[in-house]
This record gives sequence, structure tokens and C-alpha cells, in this order.
Amino acid sequence: MSSSTSSSSPSSSEEETDSQSPISMSSSSSSSSSSSEKKETLLFHVELNEVRLLQKALRPLCEIAYFPDGMSLAGKIRDSGHFCISPDGVLIASTTSFPPHLDAYLELPLATLAALRCHKDHVLRLNLRLLEDRIAASTTVNGCDGVSACFSGEKYRHSALLYSLRDKEGIAVHSSEIRICSYPGFLATLDWSDYSYQLSIEMPTETFKQLINSLSLYGFAVRATVTITQIMFRVVNEEVVLRAEAEVYKILRSRSRYPYLLEFGLHQKSAFLNAASLSDRVRLHQLLDLRTVLEVPVKGLGSILFCFKL
Repeated sequence: MSSSTSSSSPSSSEEETDSQSPISMSSSSSSSSSSSEKKETLLFHVELNEVRLLQKALRPLCEIAYFPDGMSLAGKIRDSGHFCISPDGVLIASTTSFPPHLDAYLELPLATLAALRCHKDHVLRLNLRLLEDRIAASTTVNGCDGVSACFSGEKYRHSALLYSLRDKEGIAVHSSEIRICSYPGFLATLDWSDYSYQLSIEMPTETFKQLINSLSLYGFAVRATVTITQIMFRVVNEEVVLRAEAEVYKILRSRSRYPYLLEFGLHQKSAFLNAASLSDRVRLHQLLDLRTVLEVPVKGLGSILFCFKL
């Protein structure tokens, strides 16, 4: 029929072609414009592949934010979580609701992310338990194999963090919003550079677990004296000594004179053990300001860090 129409009415064919051309161009232009507008409205976009590992790494941070037993708000979690996005990566932070105060961080560096679009720092305050539960629920339904998690923020939707799961083809298999409590705009964090640590010690996870399980039987406040030949951990009058000759630990960095004194608490032992279960090694650092940092490097994801306040 098209051939017949073309031969019988050439002018009609030309008119038909001309009338379709602007429509085609308009559609293409509209699609391009829509895509461009969508990019312009995005404040940031983060994508990572280790979805199940992310959920497990959030668990210790959630534990840190809980009110303890014996308090009127026992079992409740504060809206104290912070989701920080920068051109260098993502930092999720939590803090204890009670003394002794402890800050916990989940660091997701740029190298571990599948994609990151962000031109400046953004700090969001949200409920970490809600974030963990949303990831757990969506992965239970859709599975984790070949799925990536995406987090996005839009200029005109300040009250929500957009969360989605995508399959290998990039098709969204889940999409929802997570309520944001506020945009603080700034979060004081640690300096993660090597220059911020004056001492760094690494030990196998099993050694660390045995150590804190043993020490926690006697108390919570740990004082560790580090010399060239050994580390003596003391809680009240109980002492546990790790000797360098036994090769159960190694000194990664030492910038000043021995001995060093590391002080940290075991009130959040469950969070430490849950974090340690995600790695084969644990590190103890001392910052230049003498605070102690417990680091659990998680392969393929980043690091979980606990900073003990003086």
C-alpha cells in the first residue's frame, strides 16, 4: 500500500515525509532533554555491587546507635546515622547515645564503588536501622546475585534518599524512598591518611576475638601498653600479654618512641565482634591526639572503624 501511494501521489509522499520528520526530531529531542533534565536534578548518585556485604557492615553501626538496657528508651535506635557522599566516596557514621561515647564509621572509598556521580560533599541524617531493614527486605525478594544497590539524591526531594536495586542489565528491580531526617551539611570525621596515625598494629581476627572475649570477663576499660617486644592488655587486675616473638601481631607503623598506651572500652563488644566477622584481620591505631581507633578492613567494601573518645 505504501508503494502504491508513493507512485500515485509523489507530492503526498513528500508532504508525509516532511510532516513525520519534525515529529521524529521532537521525540529524540524530548528524550535527550528529559535525560539531561534528570541529570541536572541529581545531587548525587552512588552504585555498589556488594549489597549483602553492605547490609552486614551496617549492623555494627546500628548496634552503636541503640540505647542500652536499663534506660527508658532501651531497644530504641536514635536517628543519629549520617550518610555522607563526596567525590572521594561514601562515609556512613553512627555514634553512641550514652557514655562512654564511641563513633563508628563505614568507609566506602571510590575504588570500591561501581559508580559515583558527585561534585561536592553532601551530608544526610537518617535512621540506620531503616536503611539496613530496607536493604534486607529488598534483597530477600530480589536476591543479591548480580544485583547492585543505588542511592540517589534529587534537588527537589530533600526529604528522601532514593534507593534502588538494579540487575546486570541496569534495569531497576526495586525502587523506594528512605526518609531523611535532615541535611546537617557538615560532619566532623577522622583524617584517614597515614599521617594521622602514630601507631598501627594488625592481628588476625581470631586472636582479636579471643582477646576481647577474655578481657570482657573482668571489665570494660582496657589499657594496652605497647613496647618493642610485647603488648600487655590490662582490665582491672587481669593481664593478657601478646609477645612479638609469637608472631600473633605485627607493627605496621610506629612514629614515636615506645612505649605507647592505647585505651579503649568493651561496652560495644557485640558490635566489634560482628564487624570482625567480616574480615580475617583487625587493626588497632593510635591517632596523633592519642585517641584509639579499631579498624576492620572489609575486602571489596572498605573499612569499619570505631573511634574511642578520650
